[in-house]
This record gives sequence, structure tokens and C-alpha cells, in this order.
Amino acid sequence: MERRTQRRVVRKSRKIRKNMFVMLTMALILCLGTLAMGGESSVQTETYYECVQVQKGDTIWEIAEKYKMEDMDTERMVDEIMEVNGLKHTNIRAGESIIVPVTVAV
Repeated sequence: MERRTQRRVVRKSRKIRKNMFVMLTMALILCLGTLAMGGESSVQTETYYECVQVQKGDTIWEIAEKYKMEDMDTERMVDEIMEVNGLKHTNIRAGESIIVPVTVAV
């Protein structure tokens, strides 16, 4: 009977060790994944300003689409152009010069 009890204790101990190993492995994977995701967001960017001459038929939306960063929303770029130029509306005219913020990854 004592031998049976010993086997149960050994099995239980192995099960606990196995569960601890699985939990530690999952925690390690989670930590490494979090570090990898955090590393992507630390991309260095630099912003400079370009003077753009508005041509006939140009819209502020087309200009924003052309000069925005790849992962940037066009509407956000329109808002930035309007803020830099002190515009209250999106209407622009041919012949005007507007300043466009251009952000690039360094």
C-alpha cells in the first residue's frame, strides 16, 4: 500500500512540474512577444516642411494623400496641413503656396 501511495505522489509531482513548465514557457513567450511589439513602435521620425505651389484642380486631400506617411490617416494629414497654414476650411486655390509637414522615418 505504501508503494501505491509513493507512485501517486510521484505522478502528482510530475504533473505539477509539467504544469509549472508549461506556465513558465507561456509567460516567457508572452514577455518576448511584448518586447518585440514594443520594439516596433520606437521608430525614429523626422519632420520637415515643404512649400507646395497649388496647381489647378489640386485639393488639400490629394496633397495630403501624396505627402503623408504610409501608415498615416489622410484626414490627420489634412488637419496638420490646415493647422500649419492657419486654414479654417479645406478650400485652396490654384497659385497659392501652402506649407506641408513631411514626416520621414530615419
